[in-house]
Amino acid sequence: MKRILFWDYARAIALFLVVFAHLYTVDSDVRLYIYAFHMPFFFIASGYLHRDSNIRLLINKLFQRLIIPFMAFLAMGYAFHVVGNQSLSLNVAYASIKGIVLGRHIAANSILWFLLALFWVRIMGALFIRMPSHSVWIYLCIFALVNYSHLNILYIGSSLMALPFYLWGYYGKGFTDKLVQCKYNLFYAVLFLCMTVLISLYNGKVSMMGMSFGMSSYLPLRILLFYVNGIIGSYLLVCLVGGVKLKMGWLLYPSHCALSIVGLQVIPMKLWSRIVGFNQNLFYSFMYSLLIILCCILFHLYVEKHAKWIVGGK
Repeated sequence: MKRILFWDYARAIALFLVVFAHLYTVDSDVRLYIYAFHMPFFFIASGYLHRDSNIRLLINKLFQRLIIPFMAFLAMGYAFHVVGNQSLSLNVAYASIKGIVLGRHIAANSILWFLLALFWVRIMGALFIRMPSHSVWIYLCIFALVNYSHLNILYIGSSLMALPFYLWGYYGKGFTDKLVQCKYNLFYAVLFLCMTVLISLYNGKVSMMGMSFGMSSYLPLRILLFYVNGIIGSYLLVCLVGGVKLKMGWLLYPSHCALSIVGLQVIPMKLWSRIVGFNQNLFYSFMYSLLIILCCILFHLYVEKHAKWIVGGK
């Protein structure tokens, strides 16, 4: 399948921002801006790359590509706790199972919620695209019910929050392509950055895992700002790389190894926390984020040769 360079390059930047935002935990507005769009970006990109297929075959493929890696990385995270604590860490196992079932923090590997949410979003998106006239009202009713009750069982609530981004990526392909081909990419990137900063400062921190649309006192406005900011911030990344025609192989590795960067990053982060603590200055966090990504890439490339099933291969 032919690579779409601007998505690969934008995904590389987004993956760095994910690692950096999880590592750089000092009280800073930088994380506020990153949280506004770093997760929506991945769902928009996934929607853009959507290919129609049989639902049963899609579920089988997603189970192999997302659920099996989810379980493998969960086991690795738990094994790290066992080795680090020199005990069975049954409290970690119990808290992880409870977190997955209730759609909350996963003690063994907190970042894995995304893989499970993406699994549901891909299935929901395929069903919606096949039956849009019936799906809209069903989605709105379930969305309202889940958010009113604030239930997030198996991250279904987070998936419902993410579905509009996936559909935007799919139905907005034409707009995205025009934006990428526009000769004013950098101007739009600066414009989107300014808008993202202003909206983030007004609406506050958002969280898809925590099912939080922001801090605005008026719920419909919170929801609107959440989606607008997620889309604008995602297009910020797209515009930054949209005019790049040169094929830079080293920037393709993060995109190719995205699954391992998402699933494995928590282990070197915990090592970093135990050795020097999380609250590091901006420069050290930047450099260590790059080092974590490099470690995850090397792991992914090694596993692809020896145990491909861990990273979703056959």
